Amino acid sequence: LVGSGPFRDSWLSTMASRFSRALGVLRRAQRSHGSHGAIVPLGARPHGPHLNALAAAGIVLGSSLVSCKEKKATKATKVEVKEEKKEKKQLAPGYKPGEPEIKFADVKKHNSIDKGIWVTYRDGVYDITKFVQNHPGGLERILKAAGGQIDPFWAMYAQHNVASVKDILGEHRIGHLSEVEYKNLPPPFDPYQMDPKRDPELLVQAAKPFNAECPLSQLAKQEYLTPNEKFFVRNHLPVPTGDIVDPKKYVLEIIPGEDQEPVKLTLADLQDEKRFKRKKVSAIVQCSGNRREDQNSVAQVEGLTWYTGAISNAEWEGVALKDVLDYVGVPRDLGINSELEGEDEQLHLQMEGLDRPKVGEWRDTKGFYGASIPLAWAQDPRRDVILTFKMNGEPLPADHGAPVRCLVPGVAGARSVKWLNKLIVASEESQSHWQQNDYKAFNNSTTWETADFSSLPAIQDMPVNSAISWPSPKSLVQLTPDGCVEMKGWAWSGGGRGIARVDVSADGHTWTEAELKRPEGQSLTRTWAWTLWTAKLPVPADLQKPGKALNLIVKAVDAQYNVQPESIESVWNIRGVLCNGWHRIQVTIQPKRLPKTRLEFGYAE
Repeated sequence: LVGSGPFRDSWLSTMASRFSRALGVLRRAQRSHGSHGAIVPLGARPHGPHLNALAAAGIVLGSSLVSCKEKKATKATKVEVKEEKKEKKQLAPGYKPGEPEIKFADVKKHNSIDKGIWVTYRDGVYDITKFVQNHPGGLERILKAAGGQIDPFWAMYAQHNVASVKDILGEHRIGHLSEVEYKNLPPPFDPYQMDPKRDPELLVQAAKPFNAECPLSQLAKQEYLTPNEKFFVRNHLPVPTGDIVDPKKYVLEIIPGEDQEPVKLTLADLQDEKRFKRKKVSAIVQCSGNRREDQNSVAQVEGLTWYTGAISNAEWEGVALKDVLDYVGVPRDLGINSELEGEDEQLHLQMEGLDRPKVGEWRDTKGFYGASIPLAWAQDPRRDVILTFKMNGEPLPADHGAPVRCLVPGVAGARSVKWLNKLIVASEESQSHWQQNDYKAFNNSTTWETADFSSLPAIQDMPVNSAISWPSPKSLVQLTPDGCVEMKGWAWSGGGRGIARVDVSADGHTWTEAELKRPEGQSLTRTWAWTLWTAKLPVPADLQKPGKALNLIVKAVDAQYNVQPESIESVWNIRGVLCNGWHRIQVTIQPKRLPKTRLEFGYAE
């Protein structure tokens, strides 16, 4: 057909390549459509000189390459396969086979205790009349959803978005909306529609409310101050907007004691250097759930997935909280004296944020984000608590509490209340959900059924911790000429305790001390920023095999010689907080590069 010689060989080679690619496509198509065409033996189907020539060139053809005549025959004898009807995917919990279809108009009629309380979640319909009196959030809030959708409320109160809560809802399911009616319902109000734009490099762990880690690539840069846009974000509710956070209209309310009139300060008042001396503090903020994914590797816990990036460091600028409390009339030794009287007499400083649940026009006046610390800490000059309005020399970004945040160094990030609205000197802790019923660490035998949150104090000072930022997990590493792996990471301990030592290992038995870069201007007994470390880890000879998996381990020791525990199992808890076991990652030693073959150089054998 195409003659002989070099041109024929080139043509056959080209056509063989094209048909080989086409055959791959056809086979994938066969698999996706359930077809099982037989592979045709060489020369078994001589349909003209073209196919004979290709067959002579060694091309194997599948049954999808047939003549027009065969195609007609195939179509005529095609067997129809009745596809099994796929079961409808259930969108909401508690589905019961044979349950009735319910009109949304009927749901709307059940909107009170007297008429019964029905709600929808996605396409499911639920009768929660008997449950509402036991609702942990109170009757008032749940009645706001009566006779309608609870979707926007669950989007707001993110603690509902766990399997255990959905299972409880599922027990009250009575039916479902039709597919058509569900699709035609107006979209639920989105309380997060006004949230600010974020850096695309952040590692997003939840979109609503927004929670994202500092990128591992940023941590690997070993920058002392994390750029604002790369700083990890932990939000519990939508970011406040409007007049309440307008710097020109912002007002901070301070109640200096029981039965005392509140004192109000504007942002301009706080920034008045004739009234308050400016103060800068370099400090990390870390979520108490940082490294939670390590606990998930032991057994699943409830909470956001966090790897090692729920931590960042910044320079915060503002005014000392002790100065502000002194200005509004709180006696300077009030907190310290109450602490000396014992736990029952200790006074607290409650903090309330402006981030409050809002669904449509309804704003939850009781569901604000809140926290508290001992008043003694707020008044202690060595704790360096500040009301901050600048972050790394710039006005606070919206995600980090603009216009004012109470920055409490050395403790769980949950206590550094953003969008600060109110300070209250009180005889009890904040009664906020996040102070009373979250951020507490039980032993690893406690279950959700046996957990008593009232039996434990809220997490404050954080334990010693460290992590490897480079190399990244599951990456290929190149050994140095002297058989070492280069490593980088961070270490930190709460309560102002600096880092005394960081150790790295490849086997958990032989350790090498890392080089430390401690924060400048901070003593070992008053350290709020992280310590960055680098190390050259000698790899044991028996592990120096190209292509071999290698475990890298780090542990830190703080200035009081608290050391990270060896196992994650020992610190596992149902909430997945305070995960500070040895940090381990696995990498692979770079395989040796093999010499190029003649084919790779462009020569045929």
